[in-house]
Amino acid sequence: MPVNIENLSKEECAFLKNIGFRIQYMRKKAGLSQAELAERSGLADSTISHLESTSIYTVSLVSLFRIASALGVEPKTLLDI
Repeated sequence: MPVNIENLSKEECAFLKNIGFRIQYMRKKAGLSQAELAERSGLADSTISHLESTSIYTVSLVSLFRIASALGVEPKTLLDI
């Protein structure tokens, strides 16, 4: 869900963007389209698109778990700073 970035610190914004960049990198490395990752994770195509965009988009831990499982990686891989 989109958040008001005025309420987030620069570090929090960077953290959220980095999660999206990691998802995109790992998805491409796995040879998956956004639609394929969405289907495998049980999430909407728009959710994957939003997460991978340069905008700030929050994500639940359950969604991160599903994405990581669909990518065949540990959830902590998506969170590593």
